[in-house]
Amino acid sequence: MTDDIDFNWESKLEIKSKDTPQKVIETFPEDKLDRAKYAKFLTKYLKSSSYDESTSTHLNYVLNLNSEWGAGKSYFLRRWADDLKLKHPVVYIDAWKQDYSEDPLMTVISSLINQLKDQAPKSTEAFKPPKKLIGLLKAAAPAIARGITKRYLGIDPVKIMESDDEIDQGDPIVDGEDKPIDMGIAASKIVGHLISEHDAKSKAIESLKVTVGQWVKSVVNNGKNSPAFIFIDELDRCRPSYAVEMLETIKHIFDIQGVIFVVATDTEQLQHAVKAIYGEGFDARTYLARFFDSRFSLKSPNFDNLLEVHCQKQKLSKEHFDKLDILVWPENEDSQLTLDNITAVLNSFGLSTRAGIQITVKVIAIISNLDSSTKLDILMLTTLLCIREKDEGLYEEIINLKFTKKNGDKVVSLDDFLIDRFSIENKKLKIEFDKNQVHSTSRFRFIRFEIGIYNADFSFYIKNVFAPIFDNQSGRSALTFIGLAGGSSRTSNVEDNILERLSTIYHEVSIPEERFYGECANKILELLAVTSKINSAKPQFYKDLVELASAIDWIDEES
Repeated sequence: MTDDIDFNWESKLEIKSKDTPQKVIETFPEDKLDRAKYAKFLTKYLKSSSYDESTSTHLNYVLNLNSEWGAGKSYFLRRWADDLKLKHPVVYIDAWKQDYSEDPLMTVISSLINQLKDQAPKSTEAFKPPKKLIGLLKAAAPAIARGITKRYLGIDPVKIMESDDEIDQGDPIVDGEDKPIDMGIAASKIVGHLISEHDAKSKAIESLKVTVGQWVKSVVNNGKNSPAFIFIDELDRCRPSYAVEMLETIKHIFDIQGVIFVVATDTEQLQHAVKAIYGEGFDARTYLARFFDSRFSLKSPNFDNLLEVHCQKQKLSKEHFDKLDILVWPENEDSQLTLDNITAVLNSFGLSTRAGIQITVKVIAIISNLDSSTKLDILMLTTLLCIREKDEGLYEEIINLKFTKKNGDKVVSLDDFLIDRFSIENKKLKIEFDKNQVHSTSRFRFIRFEIGIYNADFSFYIKNVFAPIFDNQSGRSALTFIGLAGGSSRTSNVEDNILERLSTIYHEVSIPEERFYGECANKILELLAVTSKINSAKPQFYKDLVELASAIDWIDEES
């Protein structure tokens, strides 16, 4: 059987119910992060690394798939496992959903039985425990208190003892109520108990390995290829004791030939779990390394693609804003342009994947709950949320108009400080320009610029739009900037100055074209900010919004 797998994730994946095939229980969208190539690479890597050519045998292998929260581990594993299932025995275990169990061994064994059964021939005898394992259980039964075992394990060891040694594998062993005992489950529960008993440990483990190997072999004999892949997901989200016990189970019990484990974790978070068990001074990194043969770090995607996956982008369209009767500036028609601008701000402040997603979701939540007729500068709101995330002390100084910084005797302006500290010089904003957005056009009609999308500098925005609102040292204020301090004539003067600068740029035909359009975009950005009076509200308005957003407690959900 050919083993070529077409890892094509360009369309969505629907996971359907085993019992009701027409029922879709989970849907995964198309791969917008270009992750299929990693699945293809890892499949080849794991198969070659776990194969001994000298003996022509498949060995055991354990891979740690490491990536931070929000990078898409679960999505990656589910799509990878679904493709592999076409050619290989595959088991997917969500450890977090099953950590209510006190026994990680039971979690793995029950998942193996349930999922491999579906992939094996319908008439298979493989999932009936071998006589060797039944004999082991019988030998162990007298050492296990009957009442405790029945109460906590749900298995009556006496009934196993009383079973006929020559019983045919097809005949059921029944309990006191003549109900068949599921010997697969019985085996896993009692073997789990035996493992803690020194005398029986070795025999129990070897017997269990043989049984699991038979289960895998039955699937291979059903037209699949070796090796088998067992995916353990969400381990870092489990309670610490359960996570550590699961790793111990995989390492010491399931080192079975032809079985590859892929354990997906945020390794940093998992280290915290280990330290919760062994103490803060414990070398958790070295401890975890002994469980894995290798580690593959799934690179965190950039925000350009990630936010669209995690956020409700449609709520950033001008159409949606119009329905809410609010003005969100810059007034881009396309929601993607607005999302691109949020992305530019997030990238400017070097936020983690987790923080970037959280801030974007909060921005969307704030916008969706604004009062009608409200005007909001989405760049300003996002910038303030980013500053608060990076440095809450700095945020408090800025939002309360108390920013003061000096370099020796020289006063450092807010814009220079932010641009230098966060390296935001080269980040671009997308501004959709329509002459109808400019209220005063008497002089503007002589400046022939095309309607379209311009790439303005975020640093220009910080210097000419953001800083004048909050810089207590510069002598500028929000009122001065938008021209309200001197009445409507002041607004007109500010606008005229910008228009005159635009006219000057237009006539400076000797300057390079790239700089020409860049300067135009920057001045158009400023012009639109002034004419829309978008930031006529006092800083208190944005302070209230940020505090409301920051009060939202984020519940971790992997993607």
